[in-house]
Amino acid sequence: MKGNLYIQYQVDFPETGTFSPEQCKQLEIVLPPKPMNQTAGVNLDECEETILFDVNMEEEMKRKQQQAEAYDEDEDDMGGQRVQCAQQ
Repeated sequence: MKGNLYIQYQVDFPETGTFSPEQCKQLEIVLPPKPMNQTAGVNLDECEETILFDVNMEEEMKRKQQQAEAYDEDEDDMGGQRVQCAQQ
């Protein structure tokens, strides 16, 4: 299956020096360990390469709505005479 996946997120990273060394140690205890290698344990043959684009979600929703309306209009136009195949 192919299609578009839209993920909207916002990450607020703390500024350098926000946490004391003791707080950093506490975070290291709570959070998962830092990976030694970003691709460790990942089978690259099973990965799919993708490209990240910035998207204006309001414009994208308007475009999808226009497509849906055009599709609905096409379905309404198909209400004409129906033809059946002759049986042999």
